[in-house]
Amino acid sequence: MKLFFALILVIFTLFVSANANVESQIDRLAEFGESMNITLSQSVCNAAAAKAEHYATCGCPYVWGGTSCGCGGSGGMDCSGIVYTSFREAGWTGITRTTSTQYRQGTSCSGCSGSDTKGCKAGDLLFYCFGCSGGVPDHVIMAIGGNRAVQCPEPGQDCAIIDIYAENYMLCRSMC
Repeated sequence: MKLFFALILVIFTLFVSANANVESQIDRLAEFGESMNITLSQSVCNAAAAKAEHYATCGCPYVWGGTSCGCGGSGGMDCSGIVYTSFREAGWTGITRTTSTQYRQGTSCSGCSGSDTKGCKAGDLLFYCFGCSGGVPDHVIMAIGGNRAVQCPEPGQDCAIIDIYAENYMLCRSMC
């Protein structure tokens, strides 16, 4: 009987060790993917922008760390959560979850910034610094076209459609 329990313990230890190694490899792949120059079809970015626009007009509240919204008050999203959820629902699962990693994805936008929006395309991500540290942005909005963007600003406010703004603008990244 002792041999049986010893064998179970060895198998369990190997299983846990193997899973930890797999998780470590997944984390390393995600870190590699964050800095890749991703170029998706513009149709994916258009679909993501449409998803974000839906959430910004259905009463989705700001919830720090939130990534799901039933609209009208259930659930909620933060600024990077609406980006994450919108791209995933549009069919791209490679988007990372937080502003601090999203700003490393994609490529620099051409002709799109907080003060010059004529080159902004649907799905472009504009990053801002409102108290960030170490040169890492702490806020993101998604362009939806027509000088407009979607943002989930802060507790007590719903996600909304806004005009793209220049205050505290840091950089723009395009996935398409």
